[in-house]
Amino acid sequence: MNIKIIIAAHKQYLMPDDDMYVPVHVGAFGKPDLDLGDNSRRDDSGDNISEKNPSFCELTGLYWAWKNLDCQWLGLAHYRRHFSFEKKGDPWKSVLSRREAEVLLKENDIILPETRKYYIETLYSHYAHTHDASHLDTSGKIISESCPEYKVHFDAVLKQ
Repeated sequence: MNIKIIIAAHKQYLMPDDDMYVPVHVGAFGKPDLDLGDNSRRDDSGDNISEKNPSFCELTGLYWAWKNLDCQWLGLAHYRRHFSFEKKGDPWKSVLSRREAEVLLKENDIILPETRKYYIETLYSHYAHTHDASHLDTSGKIISESCPEYKVHFDAVLKQ
């Protein structure tokens, strides 16, 4: 199977030692190279939207991969958050391997992480603790004005 999982990175970090993984310097436009390993790429090469990284984050890397990589399966991981199939003690030995991905993809169309359940806080409060809550408030106002029938669903999701 021709599987590629890009690893979106904006700073130097240890990368998995498996040719299935392609470290991609996201938001590379106008910036010096990062040492992400021999297989690394920059999202400002080929067909790209690297300059839009401040608005689209790691999606500039996914766009780059879609337009520039030839593969049957394409995935995206964050440079500090990798898929793992089985806990093997050492976290780096637990990172999903090509062999494990091939087994999973024989019977599945997609590989996703397990659902993460936040019991302590709501989605709204979690966002507010890590970002600017006014973004959600403004989104709610826009939904109320343009599609009021969706506002009850928007509110329900944020209370989860």
